[in-house]
This record gives sequence, structure tokens and C-alpha cells, in this order.
Amino acid sequence: MEERIFEGLTYLISYPEGFCQTEKYPLVLFLHGRGSRIESTERLHRNTALAHIRERQTERGFILIAPHCPRGDWNEWMMLLIRLVEYTRELPYVDETRIYITGNSMGGYGTWEFSLLRPDWFAAAMPICGGGLPGMAKQLVGLPIRTFHGLRDKTVDPIESLQMVKAVNSSGGYAELILFPELAHNCWDAVYTDEKNYDWMFSFTNERDVKPEFSSKDDN
Repeated sequence: MEERIFEGLTYLISYPEGFCQTEKYPLVLFLHGRGSRIESTERLHRNTALAHIRERQTERGFILIAPHCPRGDWNEWMMLLIRLVEYTRELPYVDETRIYITGNSMGGYGTWEFSLLRPDWFAAAMPICGGGLPGMAKQLVGLPIRTFHGLRDKTVDPIESLQMVKAVNSSGGYAELILFPELAHNCWDAVYTDEKNYDWMFSFTNERDVKPEFSSKDDN
């Protein structure tokens, strides 16, 4: 992936095979977890969750952006992150009706937070083993959300995902929680290698013309 800097925020970006600037492409924003939170981008380049997403890039035909959080957490970088996405979504080859956000662990928290701040920017959100602010969930009413958590997670309590999903749905929104009974904190490998999750995510535009479809209990 190509490394760039936007107003002091380093990020990685890659394009699907056959990319043409005169065409429009979906954009996927990936927020990494604490395992890649060091001053250099070395670990982000080797991030397995990011690698799983990249493996689908050409077939699915999307642009992929992965910002780098060198220290602290995504909350401390959120305003820069918002400006980066604001700049990117206005590029002529980005389809602003098909921008998607996902992230794991610390990136799961970041996904919830960014979605709360700019829900109208995204067509769908997939936060993984994170949490958010249930009291602000009404802001997510129009955003399709599919979130994931391992029931054996000792790093982030699954109740954090459950609370957000309940709050969104109680407000009239569309949020789904998929639990993995046998998995601990790292449930993202299961999420990012399951084609059904990409099918679900890319089925939406932020024109909200399709309602979310929820999985049956036997899906996982």
C-alpha cells in the first residue's frame, strides 16, 4: 500500500487492479487496533485484518484507506481523521454514496465514534469488538450497522457491543450483533474472511434505499 501524509496524519491507500481516475469507486476506511499503534507504520503494513480486506479489493472494486494512529487512541486523532475523509470523499473518483467504515478493537471504538460524528457520510459500518456511547445512539438511526464480538473476549467486554446495538435499535435504527461463542478478542479474522460480511456491507448506499438484512442464528 502507498504511504501518504495528510496534515500530519499518516495513512496507507491502495486501489483496485485496473483503477481509472475517470470512474467512480466505493471507499473502505479501516481503523486498526492497538497492535499497530507504534510511531512507525511497520506493523500497519503487516496488519492481518487489513490484509484480509485487501485480498478482496480487486474483486470487489473498492479503494482502501488505512490511517495510522501512532500513539493514544483514535479519539485523540478524530478531528484529523474527519478532515482526511472529508478530503478523500471529494476526490472525483470516489463514490461518496458508497463509503464504508470498519475497524477492530481500538479501531472498533473508533468506528463507533466516527459513525456517531458523521453518520451521513457512511453507507454502512462494521465495528468489531469495540464500544461506543449508547446515550448518543439516536444519531445512528439511519446507518446500517453490523457489529461483532467474541463471547470469550477478556480485553473488551462483549456487553459494550450489546449496549450499543440495543441503544441503536431502541432508537429505531438498524444494528445487528453477531457473537462468536468460541472466540476471544480476535474475532476479526473470522469477520474479514467471511464473504457474507462484504456482501452485506456493499449492498448499501447512503441513499438508504435498502434495509439491512439480519443473519439467522445459524450463520456463525
